[in-house]
Amino acid sequence: MIGHDRPSPDIAILTVRQWRRLPFRPGQAVPVCTPRLPGHWRWLSPANAPRADGTVELHVRAVPAGTVSHRLFHEVRPGELLWLGPPVDTGLSLDLASTNDLLLVAGGTGLAPLRALVEQVAAAPDGRRVTLIVGVRTFTDLYDSITLDKLQCAHDWLTIVPALSDDPCAEPAEQGDALTIALEHHQPGQHIYLCGPPAMLAGARPRLCALGIPAARIYLPKELHLLTACLPDEL
Repeated sequence: MIGHDRPSPDIAILTVRQWRRLPFRPGQAVPVCTPRLPGHWRWLSPANAPRADGTVELHVRAVPAGTVSHRLFHEVRPGELLWLGPPVDTGLSLDLASTNDLLLVAGGTGLAPLRALVEQVAAAPDGRRVTLIVGVRTFTDLYDSITLDKLQCAHDWLTIVPALSDDPCAEPAEQGDALTIALEHHQPGQHIYLCGPPAMLAGARPRLCALGIPAARIYLPKELHLLTACLPDEL
């Protein structure tokens, strides 16, 4: 690991340089283990598309009951070894046969795989437009704002909208939960990707389908705890 930053009180951004290149795709997840807790793994999604220098950015939220996340957030330091396992599909990879516009809806560290999708489009622009809704409680919870600002300034096809669920100082168009704000930006034909905490995802598919959005255009993350058969132990 070459970087450990804490842009907010409960989220750390870890930058890892791979010793052996990991053939992951944006939207996938990888199991991560620290030698401080051998045999215990935590699923994390890289927040970037593959880079020439082999670095991978991982976003970790400090969870009081989380053994692996606790160590990744509080204990590991640059220079330490982290083990990364083989990537798995989470249901959030881009449909490469389509060039439909994208509506990405993120909550908390669910931003990571969706930011990676933005970088994937940026690496090979194909004419599609991308709207990224970033759901947080207050403006100060926008932990990745510097990188997001750089992306939006660099690409005129990208629109980033914060959704502030508990910030009375927010602009009216930014007040509300992420999915509600996202629906205000929905356009026919968009493919919709959602990633965030269970409370955000609960009932999302029925709500979208009730509005006439085809189920085939809705992408939600798979439950990664069901994939632990490939791991010795999991958080």
